[in-house]
Amino acid sequence: MFYHTALKNKSVTYRGIKETVRFEQQNGIMLKHNFVSDGLAVEFNECDVLYAEPPYSPSGLKVFNERAEIDNINFKNLIAALSKILNEWTKPVYLIMSKTDLVKLPSADVIVETTLNGNAVSMGVWNENCPIVLPSAELVCQELGSRYKCMGDFACGYGNSVKNFLIGGGQRFVASDYDGKCVTIISRQINKL
Repeated sequence: MFYHTALKNKSVTYRGIKETVRFEQQNGIMLKHNFVSDGLAVEFNECDVLYAEPPYSPSGLKVFNERAEIDNINFKNLIAALSKILNEWTKPVYLIMSKTDLVKLPSADVIVETTLNGNAVSMGVWNENCPIVLPSAELVCQELGSRYKCMGDFACGYGNSVKNFLIGGGQRFVASDYDGKCVTIISRQINKL
């Protein structure tokens, strides 16, 4: 599996990749954007649903910051930025995070257990009448693709969520990450679908 993770035993880090600031294709937009300092990019306004797998812990965030060669994002600010999005966004939101961190956010409509890359994780759901509860995050994204036309992921990493959304029948996506190298990788990978 091709996945951007902070887990040491599953980590794949690419060196020598140039950043991409923005890449557009017929069914989506990928951009370098820091939601922690800048909120959601205006491009997300077209989305019917948001899905994200933000860093799980301060140590995970540190790994991603090092890869992006930045040091101005801390975990307290990440939680504050997620809270702001959840307080302002009125459409459905699905977040994969630790249960400890999910309870720091505005109250989810539901918190359920699922898996991500074979590991047990928690998923919070907001603003959804009939939450999708499936045994893996990959299947959740595929089901989102059958339910919604456009999904946004503001912490897209290498774009696994977007790929699964499209596999499930989703028509369009907006994906961003504060690491422009991730945008380069997803722009190359998404064309392989």
